[in-house]
Amino acid sequence: MNDRFSVEPLPVERLETYSRAEQEEILGAGEDPYGVAYTGLSFRSKDVHFGIRAADGRLVAHTGLLPIPLTVGGTDLEAMGVGGVCVAAERRGEGLAHAVVGTALEHGRALGFRYALLFCRPPLAAFYRGLGFREVAEEVTVEQPEGRLAVMPLRTMWRALAEGAGWPEGPVRLRSLPM
Repeated sequence: MNDRFSVEPLPVERLETYSRAEQEEILGAGEDPYGVAYTGLSFRSKDVHFGIRAADGRLVAHTGLLPIPLTVGGTDLEAMGVGGVCVAAERRGEGLAHAVVGTALEHGRALGFRYALLFCRPPLAAFYRGLGFREVAEEVTVEQPEGRLAVMPLRTMWRALAEGAGWPEGPVRLRSLPM
């Protein structure tokens, strides 16, 4: 019998920092831990971090947040960008990603953001749909170094953080590096 789901859930904590060493605690060492190097894009660091530690103190789950400026269908708005979501391979399936992302979304809601936005590889879209995210149907462009614009090849997904917040229609431009 698999009783790993009967274990009391580990608490989500706000992390003071999130370093490359802490990322490696979760994902191991590697050149492309999130599997997105093929995009050729540069990404921003997050401002706020949430994590879960195992009983031995090792970080086993993480997500990060930062405010992001967008233009959607000609309307400027700001969303809470969600990124750096990861769970240690041996701890997947325990609900840790749900916990850290849920806490991060509550933080964004408490700060008054109407929307959360994330980018993910196509195989992860179903997971994020299960957390209430919806895919953006329009083309999404993001800024890159030297002011160049790039079409985002990853799936772009949004979620309302405020009651009645619907996603505007039209193309999306992230007025910064992606998160």
